[in-house]
Amino acid sequence: MDNNLRSATEMGVTHFAMTPPPDSSVDARENRVIFQNKRATMEVASVSREFADVVFHIGGLDDPRIVMPLGADVTITFENQDGIHSHGWRLIKDTPPFANPHDAATKPLAFTGSEIAPQPPHGHGQAHFVANAPGVYTYVCPVSGDDGIGLYGEWEVSPSH
Repeated sequence: MDNNLRSATEMGVTHFAMTPPPDSSVDARENRVIFQNKRATMEVASVSREFADVVFHIGGLDDPRIVMPLGADVTITFENQDGIHSHGWRLIKDTPPFANPHDAATKPLAFTGSEIAPQPPHGHGQAHFVANAPGVYTYVCPVSGDDGIGLYGEWEVSPSH
């Protein structure tokens, strides 16, 4: 196990969302998860670290940029590993900087079905959608205020990918 994964495990991250998703590659240096195929299945965990912001943990990385081909059929399995607060996952059309970060979670969805409602501590949820429009989007927590503290990341759908 490399040092990044070991430290994440020591900080309370379970095995969930620690390994690269199937049919993807992880670029730790660029903090990216890159999908090659049009079927994308990934685990996403919201992780609270003592004295630090909550992050989305995907493929062993914190808040990575997700890159996938146009038309990808996407399934997200989400686990809220925060033992105190509710968290969820939502892919929106807007990108930072947001005029009002606390409103980011209310922006329109990027794709029909690209949302997991807030889950209670240790709760689970799932989303399924097709990434059918090229562009750069943002995944955020739909709990008001979480996108203002860093609980978000970029999502790129590329027609040439």
